[in-house]
Parts: sequence; structure tokens; C-alpha cells
Amino acid sequence: MSTSKKQVTAFAIAILALTFSAVVAADEPACSVKHPTTGKFYDLSPLTRKDSEQDWSPDTGDDKSWDFKLNVCHDVLQKELDVKYPDSIASWGKKTKGTSLGKMSKYPFFRGDSLLLEYKDGDECPNTAGNYKKSTLVRFICDTSVNGQGNPYLISSSNECSYWFEWRTPVACPTERPSSTSGGGVFGVIIGVAFLVYFFGGIAYNRIVHHARGMKQIPNYHVWAEGFDFIKDMAVILLAKCYRPKRSQTYHNLPVDSEINTLIDDDYEDDEV
Repeated sequence: MSTSKKQVTAFAIAILALTFSAVVAADEPACSVKHPTTGKFYDLSPLTRKDSEQDWSPDTGDDKSWDFKLNVCHDVLQKELDVKYPDSIASWGKKTKGTSLGKMSKYPFFRGDSLLLEYKDGDECPNTAGNYKKSTLVRFICDTSVNGQGNPYLISSSNECSYWFEWRTPVACPTERPSSTSGGGVFGVIIGVAFLVYFFGGIAYNRIVHHARGMKQIPNYHVWAEGFDFIKDMAVILLAKCYRPKRSQTYHNLPVDSEINTLIDDDYEDDEV
């Protein structure tokens, strides 16, 4: 196999891999994760608070000096946060003044057998010269004995910079993967990636094999050019039919042919008399 064909083949394989990964990503529900070893599916989206609901208020035990607000895979709903940058805050705390404990993330993950959700890039940690930012780590534990969906509990914090919560909830138990996904969305992704494969794969093939440059690199360039010319001509024809200039008002009151003939006949009769 020649070097050119090898390059084209490698490019095609890369594009196909991109297509496969894009389709899988489109089929993956938000706020969910599959265990890398067991393959079991976990969905935390039922814990997301939205619209008119209230944020989760983690239990702090005997320490009543802190007030926390937390949401799962969503911004906190409370608006009066008293922070400098209030956008995309998913974990918030207040002792004397409100502070962001991390930006929103929709990607839970496993570390060993622990199901975790981490919010990072909060406000600057105190006494760190801005080198570190506050973060929140929530560990979800499968527990069907709790009431309802359970509630997060503050385990510990470090230097008012990192916060660890534990959440016992039946939502953290493995569940069935949703059987029905958005077929239209997946189909759209497939069509979009297929077009990218056709377009960029064709450009690579024309450049490597045919040494094409400029517009001739585009696959089937002449077909696209003829199609564009056809559309342009049709547009001109349609516009010409839709736009007709008005007749000049100068000739509006001129007599028609029948009136002219009548006048000529009247003049002829007068001459005979």
C-alpha cells in the first residue's frame, strides 16, 4: 500500500472513531455514569432541584455556624448569594458572607467503588494568594432505608477551602439504563458526523492523492458549483417574477385603441358632411 493510501486510511479510521464516540456521547444521559468495572448504570438526575423547588440544605450536625446550599448537576436556585461571580454556582456556603464552593458539573464519576460528584473553581481559598480555589466533593452511598431521597451531610472541611459531603440515598443505587433515547438527536449527530467525514475526508483524499489545492480540494467541487449556480439562477427568476415595475403615471390617461378608432370615425363623418 502506498504512503498516500495509508494516510487516507488512517484519516478515515480516525473519523470513524470520532463518529462512534459522538454517537455514544449523544446517547449518554446527563448526570449519569456507568461503573467502569461492573458496567452498572447510575443516574443522579432525580436529585436535581429545578424551577420552583428549593436547593438542598446539607446537615451540618452540631456546627450551626455554616449555612450550605447544594444542587445536583444544576446551579443552585437561590438568587441572593452575596458572591462576586454568581453564575454556575452549584455549591454555596455562608458563615459571615456568602461564598462559592464550586461551579456546576454534570459528570459524576467513580473513584474505586465510590460514586462521586465534584464541583471545582469556586471562590479563592483564604491565605493562598489566589493559588487555590474552593471545591466541593459529594460522595453518594446507595441506601434504601432512608426516607425519601435522603439529604447530604457535611463530613469535614479543610481550611475553609475544600468541603466533603456524604449523601445516603436510594438514588445512588444502580438502576436500569433508559431504554428510550432521543432518536432524532442521535440521528442528527450521525448525519452531522457523516457529513464531516465526507467533507474533511474528501479534502484529505484530494490533497494527498490528487495533490489538489484551493477550491478543487472540496469533494465533488464541480457538482456543488453547478448546484449553487442552479439555485442562484432560480432565485433570480423568482425575484424577477415577483418584482414588476409600476407603469409610469405619465401614460396613465392615454385612450385605449378602441377609443382612438371611435375618434377617427367621428372625424371622418364630419368631413363628409
